[in-house]
Order: sequence, then structure tokens, then C-alpha cells
Amino acid sequence: MASYADNRNALFGTSKDASAKPKPQKKSYTLGGQSKAAQQRQRERQAQLKQRGDDFYAAAEALMPPKKTGFAALMAKQPNPLLASSEYGKAADAYAAAGLNEKAIDSYRKAARCHNESNAAHTAARCLEKAALIASEGEKAKLAGESADTWAMAGEPLRGAEVALKLASSLNVDAARPLVSKATDLAGSCVGSPHAPELLQKVVGYYCSKGYYREALQANDTLLEALDRARMAEGAPLYRCLAAQTILALADGSDVQKADQNFLESLGRDGYAASKQAQAAEDLLQCFKVPNDEAFDDAVASPALQSLDHAVAQVAKALPRPVIAVESAAPAVAPAPGLTLDDEDELPDLT
Repeated sequence: MASYADNRNALFGTSKDASAKPKPQKKSYTLGGQSKAAQQRQRERQAQLKQRGDDFYAAAEALMPPKKTGFAALMAKQPNPLLASSEYGKAADAYAAAGLNEKAIDSYRKAARCHNESNAAHTAARCLEKAALIASEGEKAKLAGESADTWAMAGEPLRGAEVALKLASSLNVDAARPLVSKATDLAGSCVGSPHAPELLQKVVGYYCSKGYYREALQANDTLLEALDRARMAEGAPLYRCLAAQTILALADGSDVQKADQNFLESLGRDGYAASKQAQAAEDLLQCFKVPNDEAFDDAVASPALQSLDHAVAQVAKALPRPVIAVESAAPAVAPAPGLTLDDEDELPDLT
């Protein structure tokens, strides 16, 4: 007859038998990735989106038959870019959701072309912007430039400049520089707008972050003009721009003379001489005019430097340390041949 302990162990599985092996846990197939069922659902979803895109694209192509000339054009079906633009746009959105970027970009381009034929430049620019967001490195820059130009033709150059600058931030420096230059030109064409200074300030910040101080100085000149034209002749935005003139001149090859000239011209602005921004610029400039290690460290760590734009303040902190010229001792004058130093002191002064 089985004991109470045997019955308990058999019922609850609490045996202390060391030879009993634990049951292996069921292997998980979902760690580190999707399950097979989820992958299958994703494939089905992509197939549905692709089919949907193909249907919209076919409908758009049917609305844009090749143009015919002569007598055949009288009986042929005429293109309808207004309706086709909508179908191309739907196809592009479906292709983009399915991850078919090349098909999506082609559809966005055709949609933009149809919008332009329908005198809807705003929508055309937006289609080109969507295409640029999913394009590869080289094509992204081209599409971004086309979108910016289309925004300008639509009467919104600041929007075009914003698009160019935003897409330039995701490109390498060589591909981004033409876009940033285009953004500067488009913003410069709207210097009378109160929104232009904010965009130009971003351009200056971009050039500062990449170390292109000469381009940053040129963009800062345009920013100063935009502030004047927008009647922002006083206040912190203007003072930060004026201080940046001095600091960027120092960063551009440590041109102390040019920086000093910019600073002296800026002092004529009302209120600038008493501002923290002017103090920060003057402290740094003085360190280069009369090199002093201790004064340079104090200028870089001063609270006044924090009143500048962040990008310009970072440029100031990265300025090369001023070189302190060491005066060499005057060379000793050798006595005349055949004489000693004592004999030379006794020679008559004939001057």
C-alpha cells in the first residue's frame, strides 16, 4: 500500500528525486523578430497596397492618353490632368505605404506634373516634397530643389526655403550645400517679411555647425538686412546678429582687423554698446588684439557668451587660442676686429 508521502508526491509533483529531470521549456519563436503569422499578415498587407497602387496608377494613365495631332485629335480622348493628378497621388501614397519607393516617386512626379498643368503649383510642390522624403541620397537633393523652386513659383519662396533647409539636414555636406544656398537665396528674396529672419538664422546655424564660417558670415549679412527691413532695429535678435558678425569674422581665418571693423560699425546701433551681446563680442575681440591666455579663458566662460545664439556661442568656444608673441632678446653687438669690449668703451664717439 502506498504511503501518504507517495500519494502526495504523485498528486502534486513534489518529489525530491534528484534523478527526475525538469521538463524543457517550449522554445520561443518570436524573440528577436516577428512571428511567422505576423510576417504573413505584413506580406498580405503589402500585396494589397501594391494592388491598390496599381489600380490607381492604371486609372491615372487612362486619364492621360498620348496627345494626338491633326484630324485624329478631333476624335481622340483628351487628357484630363485634373482628375489624373488625384489618381496618381493615391497610387503614390499606396506604393509608399507598401515600401515600393521607386514606384511611389514616379507616381509623385507624374502627380506633380498634372498639378502644374492644372495651375495647382502648391499641390505640385507638396508632391515633390513627399517624393524627396523617401528618395535616395542623390535623388533627394534633386527633388528637394525642384520642390523649393515650385514653392517659389507658387508665390511662397519662404516655404520653399524651409523645405530646402529641412531636407538638407538629412544629406551629406556636399549634397546639402546647394540646397542651403538655395534656401538663403529664397529667404533673401523676402527680406521684408517678418518670417525671413527666423529662417535665415537657421541657415547661419547650419553653416556654423558645419564649419563654413565664410558662408555663415554672408548669411548673417543677409539676416542683418532682413532684421532692418522687417523693422526689428532694436532688441536681442539684432544684438545677437551684430555680435555674430564679430565672432564669425574671428572664426574666418582669425581676421582680427575685419572683426574689429565690424564691431566698431556695430557700436553705432542704438542700445547695442550696453548689451550683453556686445560685451561678449568685445571680450573675445580684445583677447585677439592683445593676446592673453587668462582673459581668453574668462571670455569663453563668461555668462555674456550664453546670450548669443547657440550655434554662434559654440563657434566662439571653438576659436583657436590667440598666439602670444614672445619677444626675442636683442643680439649682442660684436666688438670691432682686433679690439676687446673694454677697448671699445674707450673709443671716441664720432657721431
